[in-house]
Amino acid sequence: MEVVTTNTIGVMICCCEAINMMLNQPRGGHIFNIDGAGSDGRPTPRFAAYGATKQSVVHLTKSLQVAEYLVPSIRSVPSRQSMRPTYIRFLTGLKAYSQIFSRLAFGARRNRYVIED
Repeated sequence: MEVVTTNTIGVMICCCEAINMMLNQPRGGHIFNIDGAGSDGRPTPRFAAYGATKQSVVHLTKSLQVAEYLVPSIRSVPSRQSMRPTYIRFLTGLKAYSQIFSRLAFGARRNRYVIED
């Protein structure tokens, strides 16, 4: 429980606090999360909880990367009394192909997080 609380819940709380602070800064900011053994999806014998929590860090970080696009879409959904679900299309076929094309043709998003050779 200590590993899960520290590596998963702790990272979520820290990200939430960092986002709240960055919203009040004129230039925003960046979040750097540290992963570890298990973050690549490979098993971690005798350390299953640790590996699972480090995979959760990867998942959380990737999910936060799309938040800037998704949050305005989510907020635009009017609240209603009905229990009908609302589906927001994120990565449509056209958007996926345009991102792949812009990456291949123009090098878009290249070196965004790490220097690529």
